[in-house]
Formats: sequence, C-alpha cells, structure tokens
Amino acid sequence: MRYILCIVALCVSLSASAQSVDRVKQELLKTSIEGSSVNVMDDEGTRSAVRAVEAQRRSKEVNGFRIVIFSNNGQYASDNADKVLNEFKSLYPHINAYLVYESPYFKVSVGDCLSMEEAQILMAKILPNYPKAFPRRESIKLEALTAPLTAPVEATDSLAMELPIL
Repeated sequence: MRYILCIVALCVSLSASAQSVDRVKQELLKTSIEGSSVNVMDDEGTRSAVRAVEAQRRSKEVNGFRIVIFSNNGQYASDNADKVLNEFKSLYPHINAYLVYESPYFKVSVGDCLSMEEAQILMAKILPNYPKAFPRRESIKLEALTAPLTAPVEATDSLAMELPIL
C-alpha cells in the first residue's frame, strides 16, 4: 500500500511537468531512499493517449461546445446573422459570440463551454431570448477561455435555476 501511495504522489507531482510517458517512466524507475523500486509497464494505448493530449496542447485548441443561436442560408442570411450577433453582444456582453460561414449557412454561436453541462446551463440562460438555440460540439481556442471577461459573471445557483421543459 505504501508503494502505491508513493507512485500516486510521484505521478501527481510529475503530471504538471511531464511531457511524455518515457520521462514519467524514468522518474518512477529511480530507486527510492528506502531502496525500493518500481517496475513500469506501459502499452500502446497509454502512449497514444499521451500523444493525443500533447497534440491538443500544441494546437492550442480543446474540444468543447457552443450554443448556436442563428443558422440560415436565405437571401439575407449574412445581414440577419450580423443583426443577431450585435443583438446578442448587447444583451450578453460578457459571453463570447462568433459569426461563421459554413457553406451554405451563416451561423452565430455563443459561449466557450468545456462540457455539455456547462453548455446546457448557458443555453438555459439565453433560451428566453433565443428559443431555437441548441448546443453544438466545436473546437475552442484556449485564448477564448483565458481572456478576461468584459463584465463580471453573476453567480448562479444551479439548483434554483428554472430550466425549460423540452
């Protein structure tokens, strides 16, 4: 049990600075002060998971969700998308909003949510003004998550929030 706790503590302390499985293995293979050592065996699944995380870190994007509040391909879709975007920014200045063109649709999506739960909370907040809103999986740039907000976010008690019945 003592060895397992040591391994867990070492892994936690190394997780912030470890860049690869090999580096973690080398640290674990070192003999401890008490003379005990650890034999580390890994598999290709572990290596591919670490490679995926490192690739995602390099790309500076993470998988997340945004709420689509407008999607149209009509004759005035571009003008209407601009109108919806500006309206949203005036109603919710502290929430990021994006206008994108994905042929043939102009879309306005809002928020930078890391989980579906976070997206659902945001959707419940904006649903009174945008009743056709729906969540969508998107790539989110890390800068969007770390940029300072233009207005403070109000604290919300999720248990007291009224959610619409769909």
